[in-house]
Amino acid sequence: MGKKQASRKEPARGWGSCCCLPLFLVAFSGLAIVALRFSLQNPDISESALRKILKLGGVPDSIFDHIQIHDRSIWYDIVTKGNLGLGEGYMSGKIDLDLLPFFFTFLNDTSLGTRRKEGYDVLGTVMKLINVPTEIMAQIFNQQTRHLSMRVIDEHYNSGNDVYEAILGPTMGYTCGYWRNATTLDESQTHKFDLIRRKLQLEPGMKVADLGMGWGYAAAYMAEHSQVEVTGVSLAKEQIKFATDRFVRPGLSINFVREDYRDHCEDPARIGTYDRVYSIGMLEHVGYQNYEGFFKCIKKLLKPDGLAVIHSIGEPDFLPIMDPFLDKYIFPGAVIPSLSGLSAAFENHFILEDMQNIGYDYARTLAEWTNNANVFFAEGAPGAHYPKDFQRMWLYYLRLCEALFELRINQLWQFVFSPRPTLRAGIERQI
Repeated sequence: MGKKQASRKEPARGWGSCCCLPLFLVAFSGLAIVALRFSLQNPDISESALRKILKLGGVPDSIFDHIQIHDRSIWYDIVTKGNLGLGEGYMSGKIDLDLLPFFFTFLNDTSLGTRRKEGYDVLGTVMKLINVPTEIMAQIFNQQTRHLSMRVIDEHYNSGNDVYEAILGPTMGYTCGYWRNATTLDESQTHKFDLIRRKLQLEPGMKVADLGMGWGYAAAYMAEHSQVEVTGVSLAKEQIKFATDRFVRPGLSINFVREDYRDHCEDPARIGTYDRVYSIGMLEHVGYQNYEGFFKCIKKLLKPDGLAVIHSIGEPDFLPIMDPFLDKYIFPGAVIPSLSGLSAAFENHFILEDMQNIGYDYARTLAEWTNNANVFFAEGAPGAHYPKDFQRMWLYYLRLCEALFELRINQLWQFVFSPRPTLRAGIERQI
């Protein structure tokens, strides 16, 4: 009772306390970022920073031989927004680029291009930091819900058929052509349709689903050359109207429906009714969080002895988002698949009967599209009335993609699937 209680020591107050230090670091980091962005608005500083980053990434100084600066604020745009800033600068005329040599110099034998994952990648790290907010959102939220899937339709495919007819050529094939024994763009697209037709092993009277369908030329080719009944499925009203007006006629068993592919798979009247299913260039718009649902959908539609062919751009590394320029202006919400992401999605639902990579053919296809775009947008030509930024957007997009395929950074895969093991004779490889 008479003992004096030991006095408790008060915890030390200061930057080392558990609550104050994190708050200080957050505040300091925020101030540092604001200060950095403010200093980078000085064109000399932003240009110097960009040159240093490019050098660390293995990009040769010769890249500056392919650019002409008209507005020095472009340096800040590039440092803070990466390819989006560069692309928008090209669209607005802040910078002129000798596009193909520029992209080859930027991507060939550099840490952001063909030497990815070979040692420490300063340039790739900087680019990744620029894209962190978008990447986090893509990881958390499904970018290809039924509602969000309409973005690419509204912003790209419904923008007017005249542009596509001029750039894509007579077949309106908006994916990689197949240049084996082809000498023209039209022939390459027709050969692509025929390659898929042969891989599907079509026989007269079969029921076939075309998921994505484009402007209907592939569906019409299948129906005409194999005497099959084809149903094309798309969300793009302009494509549905174009295909219906062009191809629905007596003697051709073909129809087109405006519907989300997921709803098509849930229709009891469709389940298990198709002998064959194919998709040309749609998987890139499905979204990595929906891959397994996509393959389940195809399996639902197929008869047990059916076959499916999936034609898609491929990416050697898993990335949850599209390049920011392409995501904003060309294919909102799209994601280029990786093999690891796809195999995990289909391996429990399908037998992989065959796979072919024809990605190098896409470089030549894109070069032909660029030639057509230059003719279409030339002064006095039908497309000259389109705004200059729209014209330059197309040229930037086409040349960037041509370089990616020429360097094998992007590929083009065709898969042949069967829904279960069967006594059917093995699939004959088509070339």
